[in-house]
Amino acid sequence: MSIIIADSGATKTEWCVWEDGESDIIATEGLNPYYHTTDSIRNVIREEVITQIDAEEVEKIFFYGAGCDSEDKKQVVLEALQPFFEGAEVEVYHDLLGAARACFLDKPGIACILGTGSNSCLYDGEKIVEHIPSLAFILGDEGSAGYFGKKIINSYFRFELPPELEKAFEENYNTSLEYITKGVYDGAQKSRFIASYGAFLGEHSDHPFIQEMLREGFENFITRILMNYTNAQDYEVRFIGSVGHAYKGMLTEILESHGMKAGGFIQKPMQRLMEYHTRRVHD
Repeated sequence: MSIIIADSGATKTEWCVWEDGESDIIATEGLNPYYHTTDSIRNVIREEVITQIDAEEVEKIFFYGAGCDSEDKKQVVLEALQPFFEGAEVEVYHDLLGAARACFLDKPGIACILGTGSNSCLYDGEKIVEHIPSLAFILGDEGSAGYFGKKIINSYFRFELPPELEKAFEENYNTSLEYITKGVYDGAQKSRFIASYGAFLGEHSDHPFIQEMLREGFENFITRILMNYTNAQDYEVRFIGSVGHAYKGMLTEILESHGMKAGGFIQKPMQRLMEYHTRRVHD
């Protein structure tokens, strides 16, 4: 018998199939129920997951997903999974709980996601006890690739980019206003579209203009969100995600300047989620 642990963000989903100490990873697109229907999730599972595993051998599924923040949204994913795994126990969780478990296992702390989007919570070692909402890429998501993608597009059209950055941006990214407007208003994965422009900051992270933009975004994430958790300075802060991992030096510096403790940066949480769940299988 086997178990599946799925970690689904805005951009991609990793499906880890674990059996008798051996594991295999299957990668698919992100399956956020705010952007996907039950049918579209089923299509991905049917075409890209079921073809690679023995579904009848799956005993448990733990699905951690971006957008699975309400019972209605969890149900969208649950109803997509159940027809393929009729004999399995299926549990659907918000990806923020997955981040907390990956960061701290059964210890308390402040867990953060900094990737395509951003999020955070105060975790007591078992459950999320405080959560300041990220407000998604339109209203918030400070410190994320989506946040920085918005900032760089805005700076370009406001003629704020230094000439060398403006030239590099035009040479490597589609700066057509019609194209960007269509992606923002008509695209199925708006957050992923905007976040793709955030990669520009990583390509020019040594430039003073970009350094200032990064620092402003991370300062906002830390001071406007993390520092508002109860007794925030008493806890370690740990990060999941590509953005957090890429800028761990700057994030550590900003945290320490505000009396907070950086406890670690994890680019991919799957190994830690496997540890969390396989420990419980053996207990």
